[in-house]
Amino acid sequence: MLFAAFPIAAQPPKKDGIALTLLSGETQQAKSITISAGKLTGEGLPQPLPLDDLRQIRIAAAVPETKPAVVLHMLGGGKIFAKSVTIVGDVCQVESALAGKLAIPLDQVRGVRLEPAVSSPEFDKALAAPSADQDRLFIKIEDKVDSAAGIFKSLSEKEFQFELGGESKTLPREKLFGFVVAQGSADDDPAKALITLRDGSLLAGEIDSLSGGKLAASLPGGSKFEIPQEALASIALRSSRLAFLSDLKPVEEEQRSLAFMDVPWQKDRSVQSRTLTLGQRTFEKGIGCHAECRLTFAADGKWDVLAAVIGIDAETMGKGDCIFVVVADGETVFTRRVKGTDPPQEIQVEIPRAKRVTLAVEAGAGLDLGDHADWCDVRFIKNSR
Repeated sequence: MLFAAFPIAAQPPKKDGIALTLLSGETQQAKSITISAGKLTGEGLPQPLPLDDLRQIRIAAAVPETKPAVVLHMLGGGKIFAKSVTIVGDVCQVESALAGKLAIPLDQVRGVRLEPAVSSPEFDKALAAPSADQDRLFIKIEDKVDSAAGIFKSLSEKEFQFELGGESKTLPREKLFGFVVAQGSADDDPAKALITLRDGSLLAGEIDSLSGGKLAASLPGGSKFEIPQEALASIALRSSRLAFLSDLKPVEEEQRSLAFMDVPWQKDRSVQSRTLTLGQRTFEKGIGCHAECRLTFAADGKWDVLAAVIGIDAETMGKGDCIFVVVADGETVFTRRVKGTDPPQEIQVEIPRAKRVTLAVEAGAGLDLGDHADWCDVRFIKNSR
């Protein structure tokens, strides 16, 4: 299960309580919340909210652990900063400072790193592209880390066991740098939620309930776990009513510069490959492009609204002058001129039953100099049923 990004645009500091971000970008506040049967209720909310109407629940700030003893990498993009990890049979016993003790099936684990403070590009490479049939073991030999393909067997507080070339071996735990688990199939089924703990740990899965001070959730494979609510920082949710255009492939694209060489558009980055930034706000998702650019996406009549935050990226330092255009089935439904000195602009454009939607950026005054146009957080939204 792949955990694709569940992005939320950078928000101003929230007021006391819990901040709920809707698909539209609107934020509501609640003093306390409960979740049951796919709905969220909260003190201070006008009515219950289906989880499918939400993008994020912000409870507290996350302060990432800087010196974890062990990092457990999980399916779906999850990552647990742990105090200790042992493995017996097919179960990974994890002790977390915030989440307590968790029993995680080994088939939900992508890798374990026992020395996270030490850099290992080879480990990172193996984690990004695991073998289909053999684990990859990383063993410390004197002052370096060597790797070998084998089968990982167990990990105790004192030693670890593995099979190498058909031969069983046992070594002291301190000799193990980490290992990457073989993945027999593609990890491409999006998770429904990403739970961020206050120490920066991430758990991908599905929310079952939140009540009585505990969050109950399921891992991608169906295994259940519980986490104290006081350990939670935020929950990002994937809605069936929303699709980010940067996760979609355009069916047509045109790029034509007026003054310089053509500059390719970018997914989730500015045209200079930086974090999308409008004014003081940063965004994890969106499309960065340079005038003149046209990107056409298949909407297939499934969506009602195109929403985005538009502007010229802060990397131009106030330069730029361009025109943002949205075309639905050949009809221009939105146009706005934006200058580099303008603040970010929230837009919602109705595109009911459109088959194709085009995002276009045209040059304004001064040809296309500095026209680093950002369609931040650009997304299709389906209205409530």
